[in-house]
Amino acid sequence: MLGLYFHIPFCALLCPYCDFVKAKGRPEDREAFTDALIREIQAFEGPRAAQSAYFGGGTPSLLTPSQLERIFEAIHARFDLESPEITLEANPEDVDAECLVAWKSLGVTRVSVGVQSMDDASLRFLGRNHTAASALAACRAVANHFDSWNLDLIFGLPSEKGWWLTLEVINALKPPHLSAYGLTYEPRTPFYQQRDEAIEDEVFVRQYWEAAEVLHHLRRYEVSNLAVPGHESRHNLLYWHNEPYAGFGPGAYSFLEGVRARNIASIRGWQAEPGEKCESLRLSRREQQTETVIQGLRLAEGIAHDRYQARFGSCMSRDFAGPLAELTHRGLIEDDGLCIRPTRLGFELNDEIGLALVQPASARQA
Repeated sequence: MLGLYFHIPFCALLCPYCDFVKAKGRPEDREAFTDALIREIQAFEGPRAAQSAYFGGGTPSLLTPSQLERIFEAIHARFDLESPEITLEANPEDVDAECLVAWKSLGVTRVSVGVQSMDDASLRFLGRNHTAASALAACRAVANHFDSWNLDLIFGLPSEKGWWLTLEVINALKPPHLSAYGLTYEPRTPFYQQRDEAIEDEVFVRQYWEAAEVLHHLRRYEVSNLAVPGHESRHNLLYWHNEPYAGFGPGAYSFLEGVRARNIASIRGWQAEPGEKCESLRLSRREQQTETVIQGLRLAEGIAHDRYQARFGSCMSRDFAGPLAELTHRGLIEDDGLCIRPTRLGFELNDEIGLALVQPASARQA
């Protein structure tokens, strides 16, 4: 069954570190966007059965309940959702009791709150629109309405004191899921000009592990994600298992029947032709095998030999004998005979695992 992703590009404030497809939008822009998204859903040619829907952005919580209701009606008319996980990303300043009740009545089962930090100085550094107090209030309100919810954090900020304060507050909240991403200085963002101010790698790695060490109730199940067992993101697990998904909205990616495609990335261009692709690539069998192993090795559970065998009809240890031997020798992965999984070092250097699987050793050393 498919995972469905809906990219809602509008933001009240454009964060200086974010390089996603986004824009400030007037209420009439959001209404026109809703109309276009519904047209894309209605025109979708593909399977009906879906197990998850994820509203990301941008800021999906900027859409009104009536706009979301129209989108949900289109989704239910086009897809058969079987006991779905439905996630909606929200900024703290958009969370109130009325919206929470409306979202739940529409079928949202999981809310992801874009907290980023519980330290006011760090929030100002990130250019966020909320305070630590309003973020805490939003999380408590979400927890009162939803059993499953997530909060996003960013580590690697200049203030180490702010990071520890954040972890203390989060530890008291006891969220069932946490996504912790290291700050990156992406080209084409205002923060790129500050890339020389990035903290030292040693501090960056230490903060990465401190989230799991301080938040004892959570288990790191993926490179950037921690959860109480049973509260892992079902939708994101589709990506990490390299299963099919359909993306809707500007710049959204799809992976269907071995073809990876991307929608037109500009909001205006996409709106003129909802669902039109700007990129489309049919992956070879080898490429699908490689991506499946790379994605699987982002997970603490790793990738099971029998799962790979069932999907591709071949042996993972033979198909990737050289790279797997190298990665084992470097201490980045381990194989217990049932699964190949990343080690602690493999989590820290996960990009190195992907590099080893896609490039021969000679090319990496050149």
